[in-house]
Amino acid sequence: MVLEKSFKGKAKWLMYLNHFIVGWDDNIWWFALGLFLVEITPQNLQFTASYGLVSGIAVLLFGTVVGDWVDRTSRLTVARVSVLVQNSALIVCCIILYLVMEFKAFIASLAPNEGLLKTCYAFIIIIAILSNLTNMARKTAIERDWIVEICGQDRDMLANLSATMRRISLVTMVICPIVTGQILSRTSHSTGALVVAGWNFFTIFLEYFLLWKIYQEVPQLRREKVREERHTTNTIDLMQGVDVVMEFQDIEKQDKSLGSSDKKVDDNNDSDDVNKMAPSSKREIEKRQKYTFITSLCASFITLRRGWIIFKNYNVCFAGLSLASLYLTVLGFHSITIGFAYTQGLSEDLIGGLLAAAACTGIIGTFIYPRVRKKCGLERTGLYALAAEVASLTLCVVSIFCPGSPFDPLYYSRKGNDDIVLPTTESYQTSSIALLNDSMLSSKINVTTDDGTTAMVTDRSLPVVSSYVSISLLMSGIIGARIGLWMADLTITQLFLESVDVTERGIVAGVQNAINQLMDMLKYAIVLLLPVPEVFGYLVIISYSFICLGWILFAVYVKKTRGYVFPCFKPPQTS
Repeated sequence: MVLEKSFKGKAKWLMYLNHFIVGWDDNIWWFALGLFLVEITPQNLQFTASYGLVSGIAVLLFGTVVGDWVDRTSRLTVARVSVLVQNSALIVCCIILYLVMEFKAFIASLAPNEGLLKTCYAFIIIIAILSNLTNMARKTAIERDWIVEICGQDRDMLANLSATMRRISLVTMVICPIVTGQILSRTSHSTGALVVAGWNFFTIFLEYFLLWKIYQEVPQLRREKVREERHTTNTIDLMQGVDVVMEFQDIEKQDKSLGSSDKKVDDNNDSDDVNKMAPSSKREIEKRQKYTFITSLCASFITLRRGWIIFKNYNVCFAGLSLASLYLTVLGFHSITIGFAYTQGLSEDLIGGLLAAAACTGIIGTFIYPRVRKKCGLERTGLYALAAEVASLTLCVVSIFCPGSPFDPLYYSRKGNDDIVLPTTESYQTSSIALLNDSMLSSKINVTTDDGTTAMVTDRSLPVVSSYVSISLLMSGIIGARIGLWMADLTITQLFLESVDVTERGIVAGVQNAINQLMDMLKYAIVLLLPVPEVFGYLVIISYSFICLGWILFAVYVKKTRGYVFPCFKPPQTS
């Protein structure tokens, strides 16, 4: 009761306020970055897809390393570093984007073959990926560790806290695209980049202060991370010769345990203390130094392998694979689906409204989740949530065969790749407009006309479609599926929070993020192979298949955990 009352006070609202600001930052950047990338390369999808692929590879290789660093570092240090590095990286990235958008022609002329411009593109991708990795570290620390320590053993409190934080994220997902869209439409994309940079500069100090206050308000966050005995032996065996530090202490306690009784100790005294240690203590220090050297030499591969071994030895790994399967889908509101919706005649305002509606249905899911979990349990909640998502997305599969659908199963057999052109409009006559141009939410775009000249087109008309039945069913299915999606996400997240040891939360979360990014990366690769609206139906079918696979994998987890999937198949108990 004391723990719950203390959290219901000042710390709870500080946590919610911090999560709102972080969600605002993330959603502004998510919405604006897609438009910025379109603005600087309006010819095709290559730059956007390249960013998605490289980002996925980076998280796949280094996501586990980031999670392992979170495990090995004091909580306050992780919060400090992640806030400072992420926001600083976004500021630098926005400044480079501003320079490229404002002075693109001049930068391209400074070096042969547009060398400097391509270098700027590379820096944009690298810095954005650095921001993503540090943001992942912060989310792992706060959402996989801090809230668990705050809630203690109260699972109901953990479920309500997780649902509320997810609800806050979805609220920002509703508001941010509207606000950001207004800024970009009333000014320009280059000005918008400066606005995003200025906002991130301001929030550095605010986020830093809020996390520090939460850390001070909650004593549980300042205690040691100690591995439970039930995992110690098993984990060492799984390491296969790579030693692991069994205890992680905060900075304050490290100073107390490593310092001598005298407050003023010089380097010579430190050496004497080491020499006086028992042989076992010396070997322990040597092992830790050896581990640090090996990790720094090839950290990503060693930690990724070690993290996967730890991850797969938890029963909840099948639930994690289920969640990862939901990432290989175009049936969500991102640049790919938004671009396709635009080619089907939906306006920017209408697409923004549909995105807000999807976020609202997701919020409904966060309200439903705690009640269903309390009544049915986590496992059945996950089964019902994924089944609801599959049922809703069935409309998307039906949509590709309805009036107005551009789906042509034999498209590539009828036309060679060199003959493929995208639909055009009367006011938008071009000979080389790719799908990315149709996915732009900006009202300005560079167009190459038939005579080879380049012009800036504004207020362009929407493509003409014969019927809106297909796109209406597609959008309805996507919006309705958000209820089940977010309920499933919250369910699987809580399963990890309850099952994973305190000293392995970071590395397990890193493996999960890496698998998620692998599936997301595969999605971008498939889109590059099937980039035109006439074959978008294949993307829908592939996406739907992986959502169904996610339900099957979660059912496997339930079967391994409970021995049965549904109560009607429960084996009879023997007396």
